Amino acid sequence: MRFNEPELASLASNITTRFDKEGLLIITERQESIFRRSDVKLECWCKLRGNLLFYLKDKNPKSSVAGAVVLQDCQPRIHNDEPDLEGYVFDLDFKDSPSQRIGTHSAADRLDWVRSIEACSNEQIDLQIKQLQEQIAAATTTTMGNRINQGLPLPLPLPMASTMLTDTWRASSSAPAVEAPFEDLELSELPICETAVSCDNLPLDGFGRAPNPRVICSLLQPGEDCIWRQHARTELQERTRTPQFLCTIRFLRSAGFKAATRLLFSVHDVRERVSHTSLPLGHAEVALGVIQDATRLRLPLSSPRGECGFITLASWTPEPAIEMSHATGLGKTMHGLTQPPPPRSTTQLFENGAISRKGARQKGHRRTQSLPLRLGVRLFVPHQCGVARVCANPYQHSYRLQSTLGADISVLETLLESRTCCAVPQQLLSIWIQREKELLQEISGMGELSGEWRWRQMNLLEEHLRLLKDYSQAKQNIQQLMRDGIYYKRSATKTDEALEFLPVNLHVQRMWAQNDAMQRCGVLDIITVGAFTRHDAKGRKCGGLIKLLQESKSWKLEQSNACKVQAANDAVQATKQLRKEIVELMSQLLQLASRRSARDMMPLCNEMVSKTRTLLNIWEPSIVEEAVTFLERHRIIEEPDNVLMEPMSPFRKITQQLSALELKSPQLEDFATPVVAPPDLWPRGQPLMRSNSWHPSSCLSPSSSLDINAIDTLQHVVKCYNAHLRSLEQREPLVPRCGGEPSSLAEVTYQSLPPSLQDRVEMRGSQPPAGFLDTKLMSSSPSANYYRPTEEPEPLDLTQLNIEASVMCLVSKLKFFCGRCDSPAIRLRHPREPLKREGFTVAPQQTPDVITAAPPLLSAGQTTQQRKLDLAMPAAASAAAPAPKKGNKFTDGLDLSLTTDWVGELRPSMRKLRQAMDRLLKTARLMHSVQRLQQDVRCNRLQATITYRRDVCFSQALTSLVSALMLRLWGSEMDDAYLSLLRELGPLAYFEGLLSLYGTEIDMWSDMCIAIEDLSSVGFTLVSSSGETAPMPRITGSRQALEVMLPTPQHVLASAGCLAINFKITPVFFNIGINEKATLGQTHEQHRSNLDNYLRISQYFSRYRKLGMNATASADASYGDYELQSLLSYMEQQLRANVSKNVRILHLAEDACRLMGGLRFTSCKSAKDRTGMAVTLEQCRVLVREFHLPAKNVPYALSTMRSEGTRMDNVFKNIGKHKYAFNLPQVIMLPAMYRPPVGAYGKAQT
Repeated sequence: MRFNEPELASLASNITTRFDKEGLLIITERQESIFRRSDVKLECWCKLRGNLLFYLKDKNPKSSVAGAVVLQDCQPRIHNDEPDLEGYVFDLDFKDSPSQRIGTHSAADRLDWVRSIEACSNEQIDLQIKQLQEQIAAATTTTMGNRINQGLPLPLPLPMASTMLTDTWRASSSAPAVEAPFEDLELSELPICETAVSCDNLPLDGFGRAPNPRVICSLLQPGEDCIWRQHARTELQERTRTPQFLCTIRFLRSAGFKAATRLLFSVHDVRERVSHTSLPLGHAEVALGVIQDATRLRLPLSSPRGECGFITLASWTPEPAIEMSHATGLGKTMHGLTQPPPPRSTTQLFENGAISRKGARQKGHRRTQSLPLRLGVRLFVPHQCGVARVCANPYQHSYRLQSTLGADISVLETLLESRTCCAVPQQLLSIWIQREKELLQEISGMGELSGEWRWRQMNLLEEHLRLLKDYSQAKQNIQQLMRDGIYYKRSATKTDEALEFLPVNLHVQRMWAQNDAMQRCGVLDIITVGAFTRHDAKGRKCGGLIKLLQESKSWKLEQSNACKVQAANDAVQATKQLRKEIVELMSQLLQLASRRSARDMMPLCNEMVSKTRTLLNIWEPSIVEEAVTFLERHRIIEEPDNVLMEPMSPFRKITQQLSALELKSPQLEDFATPVVAPPDLWPRGQPLMRSNSWHPSSCLSPSSSLDINAIDTLQHVVKCYNAHLRSLEQREPLVPRCGGEPSSLAEVTYQSLPPSLQDRVEMRGSQPPAGFLDTKLMSSSPSANYYRPTEEPEPLDLTQLNIEASVMCLVSKLKFFCGRCDSPAIRLRHPREPLKREGFTVAPQQTPDVITAAPPLLSAGQTTQQRKLDLAMPAAASAAAPAPKKGNKFTDGLDLSLTTDWVGELRPSMRKLRQAMDRLLKTARLMHSVQRLQQDVRCNRLQATITYRRDVCFSQALTSLVSALMLRLWGSEMDDAYLSLLRELGPLAYFEGLLSLYGTEIDMWSDMCIAIEDLSSVGFTLVSSSGETAPMPRITGSRQALEVMLPTPQHVLASAGCLAINFKITPVFFNIGINEKATLGQTHEQHRSNLDNYLRISQYFSRYRKLGMNATASADASYGDYELQSLLSYMEQQLRANVSKNVRILHLAEDACRLMGGLRFTSCKSAKDRTGMAVTLEQCRVLVREFHLPAKNVPYALSTMRSEGTRMDNVFKNIGKHKYAFNLPQVIMLPAMYRPPVGAYGKAQT
């Protein structure tokens, strides 16, 4: 421990210092020289203060200090009760130091000194404190004469007080906070009063220096206890006797404050800012009712030394609201700051004053007596709209700043947690779990393959089982977190793989500001979140998603079928999407048919025909023929005579475990027949049914939870079987048999497995996993999307012909209902005979309905492969074709006047069309699985790694984006201009990064680039809220086409005159490293990425300007398009300069995003330290730009927000300390505007 010699000397010589004991002692000092060592006995005057024993130079009590003995870990010991030559001697035995001998002149004096030294130890002080606490607790009903701030925090009676009003510096509180229902979290609650604090005439220290004052407000609830509980505190001001603090104190009724609540204002002199070592200067006690009645209250500070200055409390009390009809500009959006339109004002205005004895109103002011009286002070309370519906657990801090004209700027900082933090990842995981089940079914639907394709098939099964297990486990962990009522992930646990799909430290930073003189108010919302990445617990680097995607691209260039795999996947997704849209059109047609609305049916019919034409042209017949040929060559076909004799192969036994989950296409009940109990997937007799006991009642829905242990066990079985296949391949050469198949792997049966693996397969056969994958039900359903392993694929041309026939029948009936009875049926060519597939013994499940009408003649420019639905009138047919017979075979015999059930006539055709589209999807999925199987195994493994990492990053990014959109929809008033912006262009989402391209942060930057880019493909739809208390978004679709339904207040869409609004966002990402690693890292990739994003924001501004509306600018022309153009031009100049740590780029992007009404996000590694510096700087920049905060006051306001504001609360929530994780060298390397104040940073574990 280091000691300051002047401070110790001042403490010992100060006449106002109260010492525990003083007197003469004989001190033995050891003096060492070059030639000898001797002990010198010195009789001097000694003073004991705490655990410090000062001894002076002589016997005079006023002599100077000669030295001090620190009595820490010290034990006094008396050797002999009788006096010796040195007097009455006792020794001070230290733990790690030599003992110190001290003598007195009498035995009584020696005993008093020994007792005093024993009482100054830490153990004795702790024991005394404990005894005093017990006495206070036992005397709660008695009145205390001298209330002294004990500094012992106690839990507040309401959770609201612990989140909104209490000073969060109570590090000793370890009990978990219980979240109150959001109805109790009324952010717009009117406070009893708001108080600003100032002091004057504070005393100087012993050296004549002014103190470093700080005021702590404590409360004493009547009838509870007699211990002062800390409620709030002000910032620290340096070397001043007349401080005027920016931090104000709010008293809310929901926190238990009443007029009789006793308040204690203690003024402390902070001697050391790092450890917050302080000395009390004085205190003043007052009731809250007294503060409420007087707008300005000046109280003397009392202390044991007498009066030591004064404290002034300037308070504002709300009164009935005054209409602000004269205010201009409050009904617009000022420079990206949301402003309330009258009469639904987001600001409640109150005029403040004090009632004198004569009843006259006196205007209050918040300054000391040396300043003139103010004209009046008003209390502004922001109306938070529906923020409590989408956010939880608020922390608030209020400030009173002074503008350039002397007016007050009211500032309210709020830190909130998003309620969608866990809901969005959970829904995404459900979609990805469903996708993995589909891929598993695709692979198993190919049947058992021979040769090397078998272990490739098992490799794919193993990869998808691993992903399915990881997704299911992550979803289960998030569900547990939601049940616990937790809405954010602490930065200290960012490497926890159990919660890696959650964004790190996701919070909403909201600043509300009001300048009464300018009659301007606004809200600034910023989403602070950690980098969108997958953190590695061991710190291993992989290069991020950009490097992984580049490696995957190089692999695909080496593989001949890599493009086919991607094309097949795109075709499957396009088929699913078109099929869904066609089904929705059929549903609308049924609704119109039920109302017999013929006029509106033909446009939908034409749209359905257009989509069907696109569906028929997706797949190339050559790719389908190639895949079918591959299956004919490599699939193992069982002979019917040997089905019951030969043992079941391990592959078939494993696929039997994929049970108890129904995967069906999105359908309408009108088009689907009831599902019956299906036969076994591998029909081998009744005994096998017992090993795989399936029953329709045990089938679980896709949304049900999965058995994680069952998936893990099945994955282990597949892994062991795959290893066994590889060992056989390496041990025996592959000798071709007569059929061209290898002999070693084609004969692998259940008996050829090791005994341990046989036991595992038997164990899985006896206990199938619940809620997993049901191949039987999916393949047997009329709307099934997968082939059975023994089922012959239907020819593509036959499937397409069935779709054409169903559409022709449906269109003919629709035209008949629309009054076109004379329209003949569209006649097509005769279909080709389906090719006979050798090796298949099981016929297709259903015989397709084929229309065998005579085909028309084809023109010279047409080929037989072209399929096009001709819905034109008969006159548009080819002139060379013979005149068709008048009439239509689909409508012959129908009488429009006698046909009353239009729905009954249309439903059979729609059902056939639906079944034909399902068979097309089955063929598409089979082709996709064949292409994936032919791809290199290493490429498949790399693709699985990329998919999982990309899903983790995308989940974090989409969660943050949805949180920002929900806050924008519910947390502020929606005007027509912003709704028009959403409908015509979509909002701008600006992500600000503070990562350095060095070390592990290179991976984070790379992951963020890809994750933010993926957000541009997500579609959003505003739908009216159904009145639920906590609106939650709903996510549908697939990885390639996600749709997010955002519930909005009912009056928003009603005012817009529409039922829904569809839009997409334009994301931009600018990153500038600011810490010490930014100097070491490479900035070439960062510079190129920033330039690309500049081009994107410039293109967005061009489209924004063409809209002809000013959704976010004020009536002042200087804040219009010209200013935006100037900002973007200056940003381009700064980007071209390519200067290291050029934070001006970030500031210009912030201003541009705010002027265009965009969404704001700020990120660093954990959204705690660098993010806190950036967010507070942006808040001060907005106050200077929009509310006329003087530039000279910015450093002090910035320091106050960083040390006492909500960003310090965020630090404490994450690591349990009130310290930003910077050391002194790191602070020096930061830009000057991003440096934390002294005492607010230190060693902390991020």
